[in-house]
Amino acid sequence: MGFKHWFQGLEMIGMFFVAVAVPCFFVGLWGSKMINALGNHPSQSASIQASAGWKIFLVEIVSFTLLAGVFIFLYNIQNE
Repeated sequence: MGFKHWFQGLEMIGMFFVAVAVPCFFVGLWGSKMINALGNHPSQSASIQASAGWKIFLVEIVSFTLLAGVFIFLYNIQNE
């Protein structure tokens, strides 16, 4: 008979991709920029780490909010 729920499955994959993979990409990007900046300017270590740290912290807050939203959405679908 085959799998009938392709659209719903792809929708779930898309939600998890946005909630997990996109924030991971930005954390990796900003983390690598921080490491490069630390290598080029070691005397400015504290300011470089603080600058990158705030960006990464904000991405983690947004990521957690997105994941919580996905789980609330899934919970509400299950209980309908």
